[in-house]
Amino acid sequence: MSVIVEHLGLRLGKKTVIDDVSIDVASGTWCTIVGPNGAGKTSLLAAIAGLRRPHIGSVQIDGVAIESLNERARAQRVAFVPQSPVVPAGMNVADYIMLGRQSSHGLLRAPATFDRQIVEGVIERLDLIDLRTRDVATLSGGERQRVVLARALAQGTRTILLDEPTTGLDVRHQMDILELLRKEVDECELTVVATLHDLTQAGLFADHMVLLRDGQVRAAGAPADVVRSSALSESYGTTLHVVEVDGRDVVIAGRPVGADK
Repeated sequence: MSVIVEHLGLRLGKKTVIDDVSIDVASGTWCTIVGPNGAGKTSLLAAIAGLRRPHIGSVQIDGVAIESLNERARAQRVAFVPQSPVVPAGMNVADYIMLGRQSSHGLLRAPATFDRQIVEGVIERLDLIDLRTRDVATLSGGERQRVVLARALAQGTRTILLDEPTTGLDVRHQMDILELLRKEVDECELTVVATLHDLTQAGLFADHMVLLRDGQVRAAGAPADVVRSSALSESYGTTLHVVEVDGRDVVIAGRPVGADK
């Protein structure tokens, strides 16, 4: 499903956190949103998910205005994975992933055979078979992130929004999660919109990159173009160097702009 954001404006109280933002994410592609802390990345994702109502502009998921949908209908079109998802204690992995099917079978009806088939398929795809009976609260950080992603995939939507999905993970598990997402995009035509702090990883996995600063788009386009733009260093307030390693761009931070030499 395509994601189209047109001239979006969002206020939190009296503060404008998103200011005239337009983004067009083609179906079956990955868009990564980058920018310094406070740039508005999380607020933008929340607006795309329909969790915050903009004061101006619109968000369309596959041609349907997200604000026109109720909570259940939104959940059938887009899955949102927050930066620190709440993971309940005393629930095993399979039952937790099944929560992703609630938008299909409802709260008062038991999961159908079809729902169980979808969950088992996701468990197999994400290599969670050995964890299916484990208490979610006992999992390691990398295991937990895979399970949270599995719940989002179990919703059956074609669009997933992820806010810093690699937070708190070591490098190996960060790459595992990003590789899993890339595989879903390539093999299942999933549409992904994610925020990432690591600029090298953002450029490595995304098809399209958007740079935010102060709630506005400062650069957008192919990752290689954005990471090599002057707007990147300006937005982060530090000198950023891009070097090529094995044919891939690696972003290295220098000293803050204006720092004494």
